[in-house]
Amino acid sequence: MAALPPAERKRVGLKFVANELEEEFGRADINRDGSLTFEEFKQWADELVKLGDDREQVKDPPTTYQLRAFYAQQMLPYVGFGLVDNALMVCMGEAIDGTLGVLLGLSTLGAAALGNAFSNGIGMGLHGVIERSAGALGLPDPRLTVHQRGLAVVKNLRMAAGITGVLLGCLLGMFPLFFMNAPSSQAHRKEVARRASQID
Repeated sequence: MAALPPAERKRVGLKFVANELEEEFGRADINRDGSLTFEEFKQWADELVKLGDDREQVKDPPTTYQLRAFYAQQMLPYVGFGLVDNALMVCMGEAIDGTLGVLLGLSTLGAAALGNAFSNGIGMGLHGVIERSAGALGLPDPRLTVHQRGLAVVKNLRMAAGITGVLLGCLLGMFPLFFMNAPSSQAHRKEVARRASQID
């Protein structure tokens, strides 16, 4: 720490203090509802005085409420990512299939792959917007401690929430297909070939 520049040292110190305060709040918030009552604060203070250093050995597992809140908090942004990514891929793939697909001789799958590349690029640009939008919905904060976040059950739940969110988002992102009725490049190619054969 002493070797760090003053600004960096301050940033690291504040981050450490913020993490410690968040963990202490999680310990004091007994019912994990995100609100600290006087009774909860008094019980936390009494426990701190009574146990002292031994209190650090107490590692409470996350409650069912915390796990549910954590799952919802982790899943929602992935739903947004999957929805935006798949919807853009469908729209751009369709547009490419009927334009560049014809000019460059791309197959329908080739046009879809190119549309996916563009949608991924745009999705990366919208990454922060989607996360902020998900956070603005006011989902309950699980208030997990540093110890709880390192547990296997929490890590597995994070992965499950991501997988579920992306799958659900991708399914929802297929909605543009309901509004599309344009002929594919394959139909256009067949028509071009038919006319060419008639000319010959």
